[in-house]
Amino acid sequence: MFDNYIIEIDDKAAGILVKSGRAFAFHALERTFAALEGMMFPDAIAAERAARKVRRRLAPAFALGAAE
Repeated sequence: MFDNYIIEIDDKAAGILVKSGRAFAFHALERTFAALEGMMFPDAIAAERAARKVRRRLAPAFALGAAE
């Protein structure tokens, strides 16, 4: 198992997961995912799900060109 992961959403780097004890801390690479900054996840799959959820919630703003 790795200690660090890059989480990509729609072919863009959303954040980096850094191992901290038995969990992983999320560090956002884009403002879109700032709400996840510092959150702890048990694994990369859980972090990716959370990032996709954030992205889906902001989807209408992306369609209008208002975000990022």
